[in-house]
Amino acid sequence: MKRKNTLLKKIVILFLSLVFPLLIVWLGTIQFSNQTLKRQILSSIDSNNATFIAHLNNSLYTIYASAFTLAGQSNLQRFSNAYSGFTTYEEASQVRLLREQLSSVSLSLPFCSSAHIFFGDLGIMYNSKGYDEGSFSTLTSETFETLKNIAQESRTFSYYENPLTKTPVLGCCLMPSSSATYGVIFELSINDLQEYLKNNMSYNAENYLFTMEDEFALTSLSADQEKKLLQQIEASKDATGQPIMTIDGTRYYAFSYEMPYLSFQYTRLIPTDDILNATRVTPLLNMFFILLISAACIIFFVEIYRLVHRPLSHLINAFKEMETGNFKVQIANVHSPDFAYLYQEFNKMAQKLELLIEKDYTQKLLLQKAELKQLQAQINPHFLYNSFFMLQRMIQTENIEDAQSVANALGVYFRYLTRNNMDHVKLSEEYRHAQNYAYIQGLRFSGRIQIDFEELPAGYADIPVPKLILQPILENAFNYGLANKMKDGLLQVHFHPDNEVLQIDIEDNGEELTDEKLCNLSNALLEVQSTGTNVEMSGILNIQRRLIIFSNTHDSLHVSRSTLGGLRVSIILGKFRKGNIHDETINCR
Repeated sequence: MKRKNTLLKKIVILFLSLVFPLLIVWLGTIQFSNQTLKRQILSSIDSNNATFIAHLNNSLYTIYASAFTLAGQSNLQRFSNAYSGFTTYEEASQVRLLREQLSSVSLSLPFCSSAHIFFGDLGIMYNSKGYDEGSFSTLTSETFETLKNIAQESRTFSYYENPLTKTPVLGCCLMPSSSATYGVIFELSINDLQEYLKNNMSYNAENYLFTMEDEFALTSLSADQEKKLLQQIEASKDATGQPIMTIDGTRYYAFSYEMPYLSFQYTRLIPTDDILNATRVTPLLNMFFILLISAACIIFFVEIYRLVHRPLSHLINAFKEMETGNFKVQIANVHSPDFAYLYQEFNKMAQKLELLIEKDYTQKLLLQKAELKQLQAQINPHFLYNSFFMLQRMIQTENIEDAQSVANALGVYFRYLTRNNMDHVKLSEEYRHAQNYAYIQGLRFSGRIQIDFEELPAGYADIPVPKLILQPILENAFNYGLANKMKDGLLQVHFHPDNEVLQIDIEDNGEELTDEKLCNLSNALLEVQSTGTNVEMSGILNIQRRLIIFSNTHDSLHVSRSTLGGLRVSIILGKFRKGNIHDETINCR
């Protein structure tokens, strides 16, 4: 289990719990200040825009009101009716008065480029001073009808083509009534209007759009950009807050205004970056503060590492060395006066543990060797008696050839058993001994039991195993599993290699194994796994206990029901890897 330095963790958590709230409060204050400043800037821009558009609205409405007032003056009607009775002098005087009135109105009204009075029945239109077409223009009946249609439109201003000059005009065209024969025209100066709109631009990359419905537009945008903007304005009519428009990848705050009683709409576009740049308060100060906090954290953690973590790491590494069995480990002086006492006590503890464990281990090893010898001595001698009786019968029946084979096999068998000075042997030797034992038993059960031994897989012959771990399992199969099989008995030995692990399966097709017996055997094996148990052990239990002593693991032998119908005993040799071995142990608890 990996040990964690909880002291260092607690110190770090304490430090961060103090620093982070302060940092969050500071960043929150800056964010709140920036948001407040942004709202103030947007509110100021909106207020300036409202003032700007109100002035423009008043100026344009004044033009319309002046045109309306002039069109309603009675002297124009009298001039139209009495014109044919004027003398040359009277005509010139009246025309001069009209033109002076038009010029005075034109000069006094901002954005008004020229003023005109037209008389349809007289076929003439008088112009204000400075008009490019002169002081008057001839008016045909078709031209009068065109102007009359424009005047009858229900709008204050119209954008139309001047029937005399064939140029587009933005102006106010009024007639006192639909039956009147005269009217008034006030033309607006598009250049003055555009210059006025530009004067309200105070940010880089700022744009504007001034429109009259779908007929007239003054803008700093291209035609494609204007189309995109109008679509976004239409889509955001019901949106709350300050709308943001995106044109060609640039985001703008859009300030839109309708002009009361007029057909104009004004939209001002200010890049969001220009507004946000103004709200980024003291970026250098923010960066300096963050760098200062970062430097303080680095210095703190370096000092904590030097004063706490590194000394504790020495102590933890020493404990890990002890965990691997190295009790000679000692912590040298690492110039840490704060941990010197702990180091000294650890060194003393390690020395005492080394002495105690060495003494205990020696005693335990001697006891295990004695127990192993005792368990080996418990091999059932009945096999020897039966073998001698079988040999006696062969000699009596003069079956000399088989008697010689049995005698030779028994000699090999006894020689293997009498090597008591060896606690363990190679797997190949143990396997040959099991085959020799099976050969002798096969002669005894000749014609009743078929014995199949697989070849030992390459690379596993030299695995060390406890002596006599296979023969007792075969003996159990002959004496219990297959004892009542008068024919078709089957005993098989299979190997399942898997890298460093080898599983040996010994199974029979005996019919004597009930589920209750299998459960009892499985529970007995589990009980034997407990070190120091007083359970009487023989046969398979003997092998289980010896494997535990030899391999120091409780997972070396399993029992289960064979696919043949009888008992299967599985022995696992080598480093056990869970999931790679066919573990079918029955747990009846």
